[in-house]
Amino acid sequence: MNDRRGFTLIELLVVIAIIGVLVGLLLPAVQKVREAAARAKCQNNLKQIALATHNYESAITRFPAGVYQLPFLTAPKFRGVTVFVYLLPFLEQDNLAHGWDKTNPLNNTAGGANSKTATVLPILVCPSDLILQNPINSGSNIWYGLTSYGGNGGTRSYDPQFATNDGIFSVIGPGSQTQPKGVPLKISDVTDGLSNTILFGERSHWDPNNDTFATAFPPMMGSMLMFDQMADIGWWASSGGRLAAGDVLLSAFAPINYMVPEPFSQRASMNPPVTNAASYEYYYDRRICAFGSKHPTGANFALADGSVRFISETLPLATLQLLCVRNDGQTIGDY
Repeated sequence: MNDRRGFTLIELLVVIAIIGVLVGLLLPAVQKVREAAARAKCQNNLKQIALATHNYESAITRFPAGVYQLPFLTAPKFRGVTVFVYLLPFLEQDNLAHGWDKTNPLNNTAGGANSKTATVLPILVCPSDLILQNPINSGSNIWYGLTSYGGNGGTRSYDPQFATNDGIFSVIGPGSQTQPKGVPLKISDVTDGLSNTILFGERSHWDPNNDTFATAFPPMMGSMLMFDQMADIGWWASSGGRLAAGDVLLSAFAPINYMVPEPFSQRASMNPPVTNAASYEYYYDRRICAFGSKHPTGANFALADGSVRFISETLPLATLQLLCVRNDGQTIGDY
């Protein structure tokens, strides 16, 4: 007679509970490994971007412009060339760079989702960045690829009419509101030292609070008050216009990982309170400028000497400003 004994219900539940505990312990470890790999990939991206920038400077004797803005009010209306377009040949993107129209940049959008501007370049995207769609349709079947990185625009880079132009990159050219006769910088212009000055850093595409304001304050005909969802910002090949500075430049106008503090429904409790679209512009400008990432506790940065480091979001804003300004002559110390 067979006298085999099976599991009792209690024993089965105990086994399931143990497996559940083990899975619960394992998942954070797996997530930690994935994030470590994503951070390393992001740091390598920034290293390659910094190297490309130095190779560009060696070949041209100057850094590329943040945005070279052609006259804003002449046809076509939006005409600009960004830092990442200038860097294409130095990022092993010669085929993409070949034939790029820098005189009428909107021509590069021809082809819709298959256009030059719609190209998604993995080296310009952090694996941890929460980009909902890439490329995106900006309207009228004009597509742009997004980037997770921005050049150092100094103390403030957006709105471009208030740009301080004390970083490495800025908006120059006939259409620039602050530097119509500006020229790109040389390495010798970074008098605080290359190891003490940020070259590029990360941007985060995640800010649900901002997005509630973008929905509540839709663009108005003839108004300069236009607020985008964060997922729609960061076109690496922006064709120009006011927001081009916000697409490719970041700065120390806000702390690392700054996000809009409240949703639209809580706007009255903000300091200062938001009462209309004009009063939200202060928060929007800070958010557009802000370095940040979805890596826990901080973001990756490439310094102007080509080194890459992770900087904590607890870094005081005053220290971040010292790191962004190229020529203030002040000592930074440990950070």
